[in-house]
Amino acid sequence: GKTSFVRTLVGELEAKRGAVYSRLGEVKLSYKPQDLVAPEGTVEYILRSINPEAFEQQWYQVEVLRALQIDLILDKEARNLSGGELQALMVAACVLRDADVYLFDEPSAFLDVEQRLALAKLLRKLAEDMRKVVLVVDHDLLIHDFAAQKIILFSGEPGVHGRAHTPTTLKKGINEFLRDVGVTFRRDPETGRPRVNKEGSWMDRYQKEIGEYYYLSPSLPKGAKEEAT
Repeated sequence: GKTSFVRTLVGELEAKRGAVYSRLGEVKLSYKPQDLVAPEGTVEYILRSINPEAFEQQWYQVEVLRALQIDLILDKEARNLSGGELQALMVAACVLRDADVYLFDEPSAFLDVEQRLALAKLLRKLAEDMRKVVLVVDHDLLIHDFAAQKIILFSGEPGVHGRAHTPTTLKKGINEFLRDVGVTFRRDPETGRPRVNKEGSWMDRYQKEIGEYYYLSPSLPKGAKEEAT
């Protein structure tokens, strides 16, 4: 129901009940859909045509184009881009639009690790420095861990019914999710990135025992071993 929720906000699906404020003209939206469809033209032409003034700004050149490695493909035709390049282009296009709310549906798909870290930093900048509302649907816990302030969990039966729960803290939301799937994470003490504990390992058993599926502190309790996949 995550994508359906976003598509309802932007008007691609009709709400069964209630009112969607974004549909009443009260907020401006910029939407990066899940499906990747290449526009006509070169990467630079496409981006400049959206917002020429914002395209030239230094923060956009550095924190979007250079960080997502788009500066390397400005002359390429969009139809010839790889999946990762097209994803980066669509994220950059979404950011260029002047909006109050930015919605990104699976923006990390096909991006490499460094691009995902740059994406997480960009999402935080939109929210914290530029004071925008940013809603992200993604399956990569790295993105949520580095970018999110709040988490919305969805439950229900696929294709039958779904429920969006009240937004909660990052740690509480992901902890509840991981408890449902029976997986534990800890933070790598050197990189700070998520590490999956090996199922049945000392750390996995310990974290499940104390109910801390996400995250245990990098400083491990006495007797713990570094067992991860």
